[in-house]
Amino acid sequence: MPPLLHLEAGFPKLAAAGYNKTSNATGRPPIPGAYNCIAWAANDMRCWWWPDSLDAYWPPWIKSSEETIPCFVRTFRWLGYRLCKSSRREFAHEKVVLYAIHNSYMPAIPPTDWRDFGDWIPTHMARQLPDGTWTSKCGGNEDITHFSLDALESYGTRNHYGCPVLYMKRLIPVSRFVRFCQRIIWRFEKI
Repeated sequence: MPPLLHLEAGFPKLAAAGYNKTSNATGRPPIPGAYNCIAWAANDMRCWWWPDSLDAYWPPWIKSSEETIPCFVRTFRWLGYRLCKSSRREFAHEKVVLYAIHNSYMPAIPPTDWRDFGDWIPTHMARQLPDGTWTSKCGGNEDITHFSLDALESYGTRNHYGCPVLYMKRLIPVSRFVRFCQRIIWRFEKI
């Protein structure tokens, strides 16, 4: 597989950490079939997820949709996830990780409590695969499997991802139930 130079340019650690392309680029809305990392983490490849955006989807049952870490935590709690302490693989669980960048766009130590992220901007989510590697959808670009979370760390502008700031997990049986419910809901939603 040839390297994805456009991704390696944006993520300086990606090539050294190792990655594999797992799908082609989908583009951005209003292109039909475009989806992003948040949708990918939520197992939804039918639309672009982002709170507080006119051209994106956000679950209608989330009362307050703002671009904050607590909003992402609330949303993924509705999808059956609970906060956890690490990215380590756990038996019978699947995990997601939320990346964020400090509003200075420089490296900073994330707070330990998710409610103390007032100076942080959520940027990206990745989902853990059964073998412990991670899968990401990088904007409208390709889906990739990356072997470490720091592979996508980047700083300097609003377009960079910052670093992993919190982890969430859910039981695999809960995942199956949530996916079943999502399919039922999607039949009645018009996107």
